[in-house]
Amino acid sequence: MNKGTRLFLAICSNLIEVAAIIILLRIVLPYWGINTPVYGLVLIILAWIILSTAIYRVGSRALDQRLVAGLPSMAGTRGVVVKELSLEGTVRIKGEYWRAVAQEPVCSGHPVEVVSQEGMLLIVKPLEVKV
Repeated sequence: MNKGTRLFLAICSNLIEVAAIIILLRIVLPYWGINTPVYGLVLIILAWIILSTAIYRVGSRALDQRLVAGLPSMAGTRGVVVKELSLEGTVRIKGEYWRAVAQEPVCSGHPVEVVSQEGMLLIVKPLEVKV
């Protein structure tokens, strides 16, 4: 959906929502004996418009992001071993858990660096720990 159509639909839905607020506050609530002053109605509508605008802007940014085809290369990123790598184990990189293999055993908690990637499997090497 292009930006113009998205903006048109957002404006139309906001007009419908404001109409629903007016009907609720001017017809439905007074039927139950709840009266809202005019300034209250104006404040509620302004708050709703501000909220809707913020949601529209955040949503538009998310929808306008470029799609990433496949996984970006993980080579060169660093992480920590979560499950011991005897040959295969688990590493944590940027808060995500990945299956990984190493040429040599690496104990849990040891830092590693990604050498290459084969699909969802990372090939890692241990980093030297500086004391």
